[in-house]
Parts: sequence; structure tokens; C-alpha cells
Amino acid sequence: MARVALRIYNHDIENLIGQGNIDEAIAHCRHILKTFPKHLETYRLLGKAYLEARRYNEAIDILGRLLMAVPDDFAANVCLSIIRDEENKLDDSIWHMERAFEVQPSNSAIQGELQRLYGKRDGIEPPKIRMTRGALARIYIQGELYPQAIAEIRGVLSEDPQRADMQVLLALS
Repeated sequence: MARVALRIYNHDIENLIGQGNIDEAIAHCRHILKTFPKHLETYRLLGKAYLEARRYNEAIDILGRLLMAVPDDFAANVCLSIIRDEENKLDDSIWHMERAFEVQPSNSAIQGELQRLYGKRDGIEPPKIRMTRGALARIYIQGELYPQAIAEIRGVLSEDPQRADMQVLLALS
């Protein structure tokens, strides 16, 4: 049996998903997770494969596990937003897309998707997406403006004390 680097194996699985070979990609992900049960990138790919297969319950389970390990995982939040939108759970979809926006506030695709979701909810798309406190906190951290970041994070946590992503960010600040 040939030995393949896990990074290359995951890249091959990503290609399988892109080519529409979803069942094969799922089988390979499950195989990897038997040997490496904590490999986060494989969980990410498995969640994406389940999303592509429209197996939403399995995708939600896998992506939820990923978010428990990495509370601010960009891909998991985007995938969960897509699933919730498909299920017509608009508020949940917006919540997850806002979390993705907080991780990558300059991502124009995420901004456009948030505008679309807000438009679907409110009847009109906003011309520009306003910066959330979480996104602002991340920008402050990148600029090493820790007191401002901590103030923003504490503001978020006062409104939603269960935000694990903000708890982690506060610990890092």
C-alpha cells in the first residue's frame, strides 16, 4: 500500500468534491478519520462533501464538531449559512454568515452574500455591510490595538455570553 502525505490526500479529496465524486470523497474522509480522528481539515472536507450531497443533517453534525474545536472556522460558518438558507432558516443563515464576515471582513463574496441575505430578510439589500463588533475586534487585534479589541469583545460577550469564538479571541488578546 502506497503512503501518501495527508495534505496531498486532502487535496485529492477536495478535487473529488470539485469533480462531483461526492460519495468517493466521503468514503476517503471517513477512512482518514479512522486513523486520524482529530484531523480538522478532513472534518472540513467531510462537511463540505455532505453539503454538496445535500445531506444536511450529517453536514450540520460534522460542521458543529468542527466549530467546537475551532469556534471561528470560516468554512464551517459559510457552509452552515448555506444549509440554513436552504432550510429557510434565515436568521440562522445570517448569524453564520456574519461569523464568517467577522473572520474575513474584506471578502467581497461574503459581503455580497450578507447583502443578499439581509435583502431577503428586510426586503431591501443594504448598499454596504456594516462592520460588526466581532469583525472590528479582529481588526484591532491585527493592528495590535489590544485595549480596543478587548472592549469590543466584552461588548459582544455582554450581549451573547455563549460566543465561544469571542471567548477564544478574548483569551488571545
